[in-house]
Amino acid sequence: MKIANTLSLILGSVLLIISFQWIFIPASAAESLNMIFLDGEGRNTQIRDFTALFLGTSSLCFLSFFTKKYEFIFSCGLFYLFAAIFNILSTNHGAIITYSSLVSEVVFTLMAFTAAFLYKSNNL
Repeated sequence: MKIANTLSLILGSVLLIISFQWIFIPASAAESLNMIFLDGEGRNTQIRDFTALFLGTSSLCFLSFFTKKYEFIFSCGLFYLFAAIFNILSTNHGAIITYSSLVSEVVFTLMAFTAAFLYKSNNL
């Protein structure tokens, strides 16, 4: 249980820090992801969607930590698994794979799924 708790707290904290960047210094957050900080409605969408992703998944990690329910952190892992898959599939539309993001997505997925497995194993 200690490993699952640790993974939940570390992942939740990292994602929370990233979400705070999108809330308080979005231009820097966009730059850290090698993105152009958009203007107008694009900026609104960019800030809104990235903040929701990172704050939402961070919340799922903390919910797992407090409730010891694997379903929350497993759901978090699904978000990053899908992000990794679509990072690769975006090449079908002429995009290049962003390997730094792909590595993060895979690591986040593995952390979340490992914690979920450990929470579930301890509840059997």
